[in-house]
Amino acid sequence: MNITLKNAFASVTCQTLGAELLSYQTASGKEYLWQKDPAYWAKTSPVLFPYIGAVPAPVLIHGKPYEMPRHGFVKDEEFTIAEQGEDFVKLITKNTDATMTVFPYAFTFSVTFRLEGAKLHVIYGVTNESDQEMPFLIGGHPAFFCPMEEGEHFTEYLLHFEDEDVEDLHLKYPMFDHDAILYENLTHRTVKLIHQCTNKGIQFDFPGYATVAFWTPIQKDAPFLCIEPWCGGTMDQVSNTDLLQKKYVQYLSAKESREYPFSFVPC
Repeated sequence: MNITLKNAFASVTCQTLGAELLSYQTASGKEYLWQKDPAYWAKTSPVLFPYIGAVPAPVLIHGKPYEMPRHGFVKDEEFTIAEQGEDFVKLITKNTDATMTVFPYAFTFSVTFRLEGAKLHVIYGVTNESDQEMPFLIGGHPAFFCPMEEGEHFTEYLLHFEDEDVEDLHLKYPMFDHDAILYENLTHRTVKLIHQCTNKGIQFDFPGYATVAFWTPIQKDAPFLCIEPWCGGTMDQVSNTDLLQKKYVQYLSAKESREYPFSFVPC
């Protein structure tokens, strides 16, 4: 089921399957989110939990192997509406018998979408419903049109970071030939995807996450870029599927809850 939120500045559509964000349009009707062309990538904004990345071998949790799907399983779960208003919705899903076979913990996972002016806030919430400590990885994967205007090109865009010692990253397709590019240890967890001449694009804030990755499909010259806030793993750890050895692995004590927010707004 699709759900649409609106205010005077923007409209947003998400779906209950995977709590995936499908559309962000300004009041003028300009779309910023990639629209699932399977020739390039048939997703728009999958939720990554409780694992991030490829799974070249079974995932180990306390030494026991589990057949975890790539990027975890929440992206394929059906959510229900917990709360809803004109400009916000909170969706939730819980563990099932099927999820327990690949992730042996009871949990509640929520995704909240909330419009504040033109800014969209996205909050992932995790509650450990089990009676033991729960390890997990978590992240977002929203894809934005790049270029954002007709007549422009992907290579005319750059990523601008608020940290003074981090240089702008001018986009070129070959830099993604070895998969995503990950930034760690940023002081200011804000990045702008903007055109190098007009400075127009989006501002993306990820205060709830340790790292941020950027990705576009390898050797496809795709007209979009994913901005992925992560808590979990680094690019050199892909082959190591021991969950507890992943950098930035998260832990929740029994019955503990935590939120992981990010947001974006046209700029």
